[in-house]
Amino acid sequence: MTGFRIVSPSASSTGIQLNKVHIISLSKISATTGDSDDSMDSKRNNDREGLSALDAEILGSAAGSDTDMEEDEDMELDDSSSSSDASVNGGRSGNAQSQWHENNPLLREISLNKLDDYGYINLETICVDKAFGYSRRRMLEAARWRAKLDVAKGLCYSIEEPFTLEKKSKVGKLHEFHRIHPIFRRDNWNSTDLLCTTTTNEYWERLKPVLQLATLLLESEHMIGYIVSMLDVPSHKKISITAKTLKRLGGEVYWFERKHNPSHVERQRVWKDLYELGNKIMWTEKDMTGDKQVHGYTTGDKKSPEIVLDEEHINIICREVSPVQDAIDWTPGSDEESARLRVKFNLATTMVHEVMHALWRCRYFPHAEPYYRDTRHAELGFQWEQLMYSGVIEGPTTDRGFPYILSTYQWPEPEDEEDNREALMSHKKWGSGNVSREYAVEMSFIQNFFTLDFWDEVDRYGSSNFFPLKRLGVRTVGKFEYWKSESASIRGPANPTPQSPGDADERGIINRH
Repeated sequence: MTGFRIVSPSASSTGIQLNKVHIISLSKISATTGDSDDSMDSKRNNDREGLSALDAEILGSAAGSDTDMEEDEDMELDDSSSSSDASVNGGRSGNAQSQWHENNPLLREISLNKLDDYGYINLETICVDKAFGYSRRRMLEAARWRAKLDVAKGLCYSIEEPFTLEKKSKVGKLHEFHRIHPIFRRDNWNSTDLLCTTTTNEYWERLKPVLQLATLLLESEHMIGYIVSMLDVPSHKKISITAKTLKRLGGEVYWFERKHNPSHVERQRVWKDLYELGNKIMWTEKDMTGDKQVHGYTTGDKKSPEIVLDEEHINIICREVSPVQDAIDWTPGSDEESARLRVKFNLATTMVHEVMHALWRCRYFPHAEPYYRDTRHAELGFQWEQLMYSGVIEGPTTDRGFPYILSTYQWPEPEDEEDNREALMSHKKWGSGNVSREYAVEMSFIQNFFTLDFWDEVDRYGSSNFFPLKRLGVRTVGKFEYWKSESASIRGPANPTPQSPGDADERGIINRH
């Protein structure tokens, strides 16, 4: 099996020591400021769980935002932020043994009330436009290319919906049938719920927005160059490694980089590969309770790849299971529909993540997945997420309903697995810093993906729309070790004067005025 989308065990169980936590209040910092593109490995909470916080400070903000916090709130935590004796009703666990926050620094150091006040937990209103991503203003070349094939095969009678008030428009709205890629269509699901022969299947109708979003993410123009180069194996370059590493990894390894401005022929080749994958792939649900928060994985052979998804996520979306049933009691409480929207967004992301693995498996299995540029970990799904969102988006606890927030962090993260079959070397050997940051993801960011206006803005302003603003987060300072088999020197030239983490002063305050 390949392509696990997981959060792994805590830092305390992997031997990674983290000794300092700072809260980052970045309400005045732009989305592109302050985070390294340094890649770290696997969807893990190593630097976010099991931390022993010696101190917590709100870090000073820097320049330019419409949602500035109060100055006194920027510089200190309120009384309710003590993790040892705060009440459950204030958004904190009153029972030290319950550990509802699972030692995640974001939830442990920042109260749920503060997160909610800033718009990270509950939405006042939820808007999902039925045709989001498919307004008449969007050309959608990839979608129209496959729509022509569907019509030619008799799968749908029309490419566009009939004109009504906009008869003068040169481009009509894409027919609803074509808004879901063949990879995600109903015939590819092993689910008894979809065997219903009635005209309207409520299960399928509830799943449609997820599949529509997954389709838009999969066919996003700014990521097609990634898939073009990923599948162009002759263009991959060999990585020079030691005999010991060669033995650990199981063979030669290669790297590639995203192709900018791929030709129409190259783009069409990717559309064709994805369309053909829709004739082979199957989707299956499985109860993954206790599987280290596995969201999905890819298995099967070249001819019949199978993607297995967490059944609980499907239950929450399609079978009306409450996503907040395991949430703690706090005021005003976790809103059920806001949490369900988080699950929908995460499921769409997981599905495209796994499609990256299935696409590789169909073409090149059993060959190992390639590395992306200078990244030390080979994992095509996480690398797609890192490039798509400028970080990996995840639920900070193992609650499958995401009753509190989603968060984002840089991938790949450090790990302590000496026998790792996908990492070239340890986090420390690679020369990565010892500072990790995790930011809460605003609900308005998640909500936007389900609206018409957002996708029109994507066409106008490009890929930056996919990057969540990093306004409120926690910085952890860790102590990472070399693997036993490694020499005690970093890969690159050592810096004789250690830099202050995140441009912070001696007090840990970040000020980017």
